[in-house]
Amino acid sequence: MATAKLEAEYPGAGALFLQLCGGDQNPNPRDTVELAEQPGVELAAAVDRVLGGPLASLNGSIRTSYVVTRLKLAQQPRSAYQADLENPKPTPAARQRATRMLAAMDAGHPVRDTRYPVQAVRFGKSLTLLALGGEVVVDYALRTRREYPGEALIVAGYSNAVMCYIPSNRVLGEGGYEVVDNMVYYGQPGPFAPGVENGVFQAIHQAMKKVGR
Repeated sequence: MATAKLEAEYPGAGALFLQLCGGDQNPNPRDTVELAEQPGVELAAAVDRVLGGPLASLNGSIRTSYVVTRLKLAQQPRSAYQADLENPKPTPAARQRATRMLAAMDAGHPVRDTRYPVQAVRFGKSLTLLALGGEVVVDYALRTRREYPGEALIVAGYSNAVMCYIPSNRVLGEGGYEVVDNMVYYGQPGPFAPGVENGVFQAIHQAMKKVGR
């Protein structure tokens, strides 16, 4: 809705939406077309206000970096997957995951981690875009801003690859959909192991160091 309204108001312009770290954020109320459209209307209005005010230019050379790490997953017993198969009413996703995980175990290659990309794009000294893979929760944006004070920084999620939700230490301790349930639908063996947030930030630090400050 936001991009459609903006492109109608500014003929010839292409409006692009960039999803930030909203893995644990939901609009409320929702569940109707009208409620789904309302945030788009509000977002388009906010863009109009910004375009009507003073704008800053991006100057300087463009530097980029791309770091790939692997995030460890908590190991699950074989019995957990067998229980999913023996469930009289298993969900298709749970059955499919159990079949894949048991096959991997039988082949001697159990899934122990997942590939995770982090990319940084720096526009001179004007702005840095930090692009994180997966459905990243808001804690990653908040911590990044704390660790890079004074940096003009945009922290995006859902970038380059979406393998599952990426919980922070806080969310990992809370459990729930972003930690446990979503992993079934993404075909991951189970929740992340403790320390997932630090693993992501090690890659963030590497990517940011490569593009300089």
